[in-house]
Amino acid sequence: MARVLDPEALRAFRDVAQAQLDYIEDVLIPKMRTGEVLGVEPGFGLLESSEQARKAYGDFHKLTWDNLQALRKDLTGMVKTLNDSADLSEEAEDTNVQETSAYENDL
Repeated sequence: MARVLDPEALRAFRDVAQAQLDYIEDVLIPKMRTGEVLGVEPGFGLLESSEQARKAYGDFHKLTWDNLQALRKDLTGMVKTLNDSADLSEEAEDTNVQETSAYENDL
């Protein structure tokens, strides 16, 4: 059985990936920038454990930032690949139709 590539399904999936990418870029990343809601280190006080808590928070913030950037990169790649696949599918279909029509005319 031949596989059929549905460019519309690819575009629908691309729209989902793009929406997630937009949310990361427009909502989450700005909130994590220095001085913003998630970019301000909380006050940990002067207790002995405060330095350990400060370090744990810094490590968590850096890991979260790095993960968001990696996810952003992956989603950007997915969107590009999905766009390219849909475009190539349509181009291949057009070529097939033209070649089939030319072949039928020769008969």
